[in-house]
Amino acid sequence: MLTPVSRDTSSTMTFRTSLIQFFRGPNGRVRATWRGLVPFTVGFGVQLLALALVAAALRESIDPDALGSGGLASLDLLLLGVASAAGLGVAVALARRLDRRSLAYYRIVVSRRDLAGFAVGTVVGGLTYAVPTAVFLAAGSAALTGRFVSPVADTGVTALLAGVAAVAFLAQVSFEEFAFRSAMLRNFAEGLHARDVGVHRAVVVALVASSVCFGAMHVITSGGGGVAGRSVDLVVTSVLNGLLWGGAYVLTGRLSIAIGLHFGHNLWAAVVVQPSSVSMALPALAEVTYGVSQLSVTVGKVLVGAACLFTWLLLTREAIAIDTRIARWTQNDTHHEREETQRATLTDD
Repeated sequence: MLTPVSRDTSSTMTFRTSLIQFFRGPNGRVRATWRGLVPFTVGFGVQLLALALVAAALRESIDPDALGSGGLASLDLLLLGVASAAGLGVAVALARRLDRRSLAYYRIVVSRRDLAGFAVGTVVGGLTYAVPTAVFLAAGSAALTGRFVSPVADTGVTALLAGVAAVAFLAQVSFEEFAFRSAMLRNFAEGLHARDVGVHRAVVVALVASSVCFGAMHVITSGGGGVAGRSVDLVVTSVLNGLLWGGAYVLTGRLSIAIGLHFGHNLWAAVVVQPSSVSMALPALAEVTYGVSQLSVTVGKVLVGAACLFTWLLLTREAIAIDTRIARWTQNDTHHEREETQRATLTDD
């Protein structure tokens, strides 16, 4: 004899089924929206939590006055590097867990080709700041307001600060580029393509969507508000930078060039020619004050970066095209990505 199912049990089962369908698609995979958003969201939360907890612990055990300005700056950078590394680790682990795919799928590869791409990206990233700054200086729209600025007088401590800054920034941009490009952009593109959006259109829409998320994140990290329109400026300028760095990922299919572009950009502004509007207790060769809006500077950076990127691609590739593998996924992808990684490591092509 069949046992009747109570209304409460039926409602529970319906809710559970709806919840599963909300997070998983018909093929059993976690939906692309969550594969794209969760690694960044949780990783970013871990980063903020790590910063708060470590900072609180250090305040209890270290006297800030005893460290001096150089010691405090080094400590801040160390905190940023450790927190960013923690966020990166969590984001990578979650991305792999959500879809059971290898690191190779996310283009986390160490080969001669990727190291060369990172080096090129770092140089171009620096040029994105250097060229517009030179143009604005020549036009009288910017001025050098300081030379060899440093929070400390000791040369050894100054060099240490610059080195720690480079390591911390590398950890920071690696987390952001993995979260927004490897995880978010790629999964958004996959999800759109699975809904019968053309592969090229899916990649472009995913690039824009992930860049908007990237811009919104900077309102949190940089502290929006305070000055009229500052939050909007932060979002718009960060979105433009995200389009450049994400565009490099889309055209190459490799994360190394995007990390290099982001790293070179941040390092230049921190320790080479530091904008006076950016509050950093870091040594720099010079300080510049712009007489134009941050949006104008960013547009110049993106134009220079795009020109350099396309020139490099024209010199090193037979054709410039969107890497459509970003939006395509099959059950054999993990196996193929692993084989490609092995070939890249062995041949360094």
